Amino acid sequence: MWMYIHKIMKLSYKRVILTRELEDIKKDKPLFEREGFKVLELPLIQTKVLEFNLPDEEFDYIVFQSKKAVKIFLGKVNLKGNKKIVAVGKKTAEELEKLGYKADFIPENESAKGLIELFKRLPKGKVLIPRSKIGRTELIKFLKETSFEVFALDVYTTEYVFYTREELLEKLNKGDFIIFYSPSAVKAFFANLQMHKIPKDSLSLKFVAIGKTTKEELQKHSVKNVITSERPSTEDIVKKLKELARDLQK
Repeated sequence: MWMYIHKIMKLSYKRVILTRELEDIKKDKPLFEREGFKVLELPLIQTKVLEFNLPDEEFDYIVFQSKKAVKIFLGKVNLKGNKKIVAVGKKTAEELEKLGYKADFIPENESAKGLIELFKRLPKGKVLIPRSKIGRTELIKFLKETSFEVFALDVYTTEYVFYTREELLEKLNKGDFIIFYSPSAVKAFFANLQMHKIPKDSLSLKFVAIGKTTKEELQKHSVKNVITSERPSTEDIVKKLKELARDLQK
């Protein structure tokens, strides 16, 4: 009997719902399982690659705001010339290195706001931004307002994944933490809740965001006490949740 109770206590607060694309969930899943978490798969978004043509221009900067933009754009285009490469964060820079490129600039604050602060210190010039069609536009707006010449190139879009009410509740009711890696996944989550008229407050879940931008999107949907890691990485999220799970079991 004691062994059974101990097993239940061990699993308490260690069930995580991953909401990113399925291929990304498969990569992250072992990191959680290695630390004793049970992973529930709930992919809420999927990528659709768009047809695009590189503008017939020379650019001073090219900005990558996601690993996905790196993979899709550089899967079709070989960079030439002396343009400076800007990556939003270390993970995006690592993706560039896999393809043989090196980021010249990485903002200290790995976010759109960090990129804005970075460009405040850089010389004016032409900027190419391969991006998601539904991506945030703060950086584009700032650059245009500060005399940079900006070319926003839509190379992919993100589509929501919808579930039946039964499928959705089956996963949500089994989880302790639900983890979001992007504002798009947050929007898809609430689109599913709205479609099935499921009140957010009826769910016994703790909301986790990988970074500030995703946290802000959750807060727009009236989510309070959003859990965030110190750095925007799966490894740091796992570390943070281990600490929380340990504290909650006391």
